[in-house]
Amino acid sequence: MDSHSRENLSITPTPFATACTDLPADLFIWEILVRLPAIHLMIYKDLSPSWCAAIDDPNFVRRHRDFSRASPPSMLFIPRKSSVEDDFDLSENIIFHRLRMGRTLGTLEEEEIELMLEKACPPEAEGITNTIFPTHCDGLVAIATISDQVFVCNPATQELVALPLGTPDVRIITEPSAALGFDTSRNQYVVARYFYRRYDIDEISEVVDYEIGHEVFMLGGDSWELTDDPPDMIGNTRPVFMQGAFYWGTYGLDDPQSGVLVRFSLRDRKFDMVPCPPRFAYHYGVEHLADLGGKLCYVNNISETTFDVWQLDDDGVQQPKWSLRCRIDPYDDVLGVDAFFPVWAGGGGIMVAVDYQKLYWFDEKSGHIRGRMRELVDLEEEIDRALGDCNYYRYHVVPYMESLISIRVCNH
Repeated sequence: MDSHSRENLSITPTPFATACTDLPADLFIWEILVRLPAIHLMIYKDLSPSWCAAIDDPNFVRRHRDFSRASPPSMLFIPRKSSVEDDFDLSENIIFHRLRMGRTLGTLEEEEIELMLEKACPPEAEGITNTIFPTHCDGLVAIATISDQVFVCNPATQELVALPLGTPDVRIITEPSAALGFDTSRNQYVVARYFYRRYDIDEISEVVDYEIGHEVFMLGGDSWELTDDPPDMIGNTRPVFMQGAFYWGTYGLDDPQSGVLVRFSLRDRKFDMVPCPPRFAYHYGVEHLADLGGKLCYVNNISETTFDVWQLDDDGVQQPKWSLRCRIDPYDDVLGVDAFFPVWAGGGGIMVAVDYQKLYWFDEKSGHIRGRMRELVDLEEEIDRALGDCNYYRYHVVPYMESLISIRVCNH
C-alpha cells in the first residue's frame, strides 16, 4: 500500500483543520470542506463526529461530485499482465495509477504518475482475470473481466466490491462484456452486461447459431435483473455509456445487421438500433466506441495506420446521422496495430491511448480534419519501473474524477 493509504495517514488535526474551526459551520462544510480531495475528507471524518455526519450526507456527496465534474479530469491507468499465457490467469490484486492533467488541456500537471491504490481481490471472488475492460462513471470504476465476474471500485475511498456472479456465458473464449452508467430517472448507478446462452459456429459455413441475453445490476442491490434480449449479436467492440444509454457494437462476421449498433436505454429498459457510419468496414476487435466531449464517436481504421473518428449527431427527434469528426494518421506503421482508443476530448483536442503503452494528444484546433499526434507519456517507461518486475503489461486508461459515492449503499 502506498503513501495515500488511509491506514498510513495521521489523524492529528492539521493547521488547516484547526484554523477552520473558527468559521461558521455551514460556510466551512458547504463551501470549503466540500471542495477538498476525497483522500483528505476520509481523514477529516475521523476527526469530528459532526464532520463525519456532514461528509456522509448525500447532499454533501452530490455537491462534492459536482465540483469534481467541473475540474480537469485525471487519467487512471490500470496495469495488467499480458501474454498468451497470462490473459486467462487470475491475479490476487489490482493496481490504480493516476496522472493529473494540467489546467491547459493537452498538458500534464506533473510528469510523474502516482500510485493511487493497490487493492487485494475481495475474498468472495476467486480472483481478477488479467484481461479486463474498465469503465468510469462519477468516481466509480467497473472492472469487466473475461469470466462472469464484475468488480466495482472507488479508488478515492478504497472500496472494492465483487458483484454477485452474472448469468453464465457459455462461450469458451469470451471478452469483457460489462459497462457502468448512471440512471438519472431512478438515481441509480448501473452495471449492464451481455452474455450468450447458446453459441455454436458451423465450421463450414461459419454461420453462428446463438441466443444472447442482457442483464443489469443496480449498485446497492443484491442481484442481477434480466432485461429484454438484445436484437442482434454483440461482439467485442468496446462499449460506451452516455446520455442515459449503453451502446454495444454488433458482432460482424457474416451478420446481416453488422452495420448497426444496439442501444439500451436505462429510462425505459429497452433496446433499439443505431446505424453505423457510412462506408463502415468491420475489422474484428479494432473498432472502438467513445464519449468524446459528450458526443458518441466510433473509431474505424480505414487502413493499417489511418483511423477515422465518426461523430453521431443525434437531436433526439430525427434519425441520427454520422459526420466525420477527424482522421488520425500517426504516420507510423507500428502505432495502433494492437489498440487505438480515443479516451477523452476537450479544449480542441483528443487524448488517445495507443497499443496499451502510450498516451497521445491529437490537436483538432488546427482546422484540418487530418493531423498528427503528440506523445504525452510512455506508460511502459513510467510505470514499469514502479512495478519492479520483468512482466509485460497492458495499461488500460479511463478518464477519472474523484467522488465519495459508495458502491454498497446509496449515499447520493
